[in-house]
Amino acid sequence: MRARLVSVLLLSFAACGPATLPGDSPSSSPLALRTESADPSVAPTAAPMPTPLATPEPTPRLTREIAGIDFALVSGAAELRVETALSRDDEAAAAATVAADVPAVESEFDRSFPRRPVIFVFGSTESYAEGFVRIFGYTRSTATFVAENSVSFFEPSLRLIAVNWAAVGDRRPVAAIRHELTHLLTLDACSPRCDLVPAWLNEGQARLAEALVPGGEWRLLRVRYEAASMAVTGSLIPLNTLVSQFAWNGLTDWAGYFKYQESARAVELLREDVGGTAPIARIYERLRRGQNLAQTYAALTDRPFDDFVASLPARMRAAVPAGQGLVAVRPTSYLVFGFAPASTMTVTVSGPRGSEIRSVVISPFGSNADEIGSMQMRGPYTITAQTDSGLFTIKLQKLEPGAPGDIH
Repeated sequence: MRARLVSVLLLSFAACGPATLPGDSPSSSPLALRTESADPSVAPTAAPMPTPLATPEPTPRLTREIAGIDFALVSGAAELRVETALSRDDEAAAAATVAADVPAVESEFDRSFPRRPVIFVFGSTESYAEGFVRIFGYTRSTATFVAENSVSFFEPSLRLIAVNWAAVGDRRPVAAIRHELTHLLTLDACSPRCDLVPAWLNEGQARLAEALVPGGEWRLLRVRYEAASMAVTGSLIPLNTLVSQFAWNGLTDWAGYFKYQESARAVELLREDVGGTAPIARIYERLRRGQNLAQTYAALTDRPFDDFVASLPARMRAAVPAGQGLVAVRPTSYLVFGFAPASTMTVTVSGPRGSEIRSVVISPFGSNADEIGSMQMRGPYTITAQTDSGLFTIKLQKLEPGAPGDIH
């Protein structure tokens, strides 16, 4: 195992949110039924028996064994290798995700992948870990660590992407693959001066790519509200401490999550300032020529980069309607934001079967997210957060049923 591998293990862990609820589908139009004639037929004949429609056979999978693991090979914009343990429906969903993600990432950089990305989709956490050993060449301990701490992964030295479909497949829209594809194309876009790309730009852009997947707008809402919470509570992580990948990887636990949200929001504001149809492409064009990010920003905006950094807290706070509060993120999830780090609030969840009251300790960055569990029954829910600064209330509507006999 190469010693330098450890320094990149946490390069591109993808964080994905809970699955979206499917929308209501309209029922099929009723068939028009022919009414019987009042006049008898002169020569009645027996009605013909309907011929049953044959179910078309699915196209046979093209498969290959790679390092002792069987994969279905799916043609398209990427070399997609889906473990055959997954269903054909899962295979189709992964293929559709990749088909949308590749052109979206290429559009962001205004450049094409120099070669088709190679993506391995594994059916379980166990095979995901096994793939890191057999295909990526990791030690068993390293493979286990990566598999337990990521849902998708990009290995820069091999230009390979791995995805744990068991962890992301039901979280629609799937965003993890777009995150890793962004990392992959970044390496081409910044060459030969990838040393000029700060970690917060690299990682923040990949997280922002997740938030821009159509249908996943709730991810962008969380980015904005959680970054605003950091700004309100004075807990923003200084960007100049998020420049090296080593420093980035050193932030774990709560900071390991919020560093992504802050950086994604900073990248969103950076794109806004640079402007144009492909602001990221404009930035990387100058980085390739040897200008650092501060020089690039000044050249493209006629403003000092120090002004950009200094303005971030106020701009992040201004993106949300209030400094603190309670907001619905999705039909069954909510977020409290802007509260004093480590303070305590009382959260009451009232639903069709009664109320649940619990004490919540606010994160070091001023916000916490939670959701109505999938086992809870369908119906209206009222979420109330009681703090020293006031009472905050929102209403949610759970559309899907919970577990049979659920009494929670």
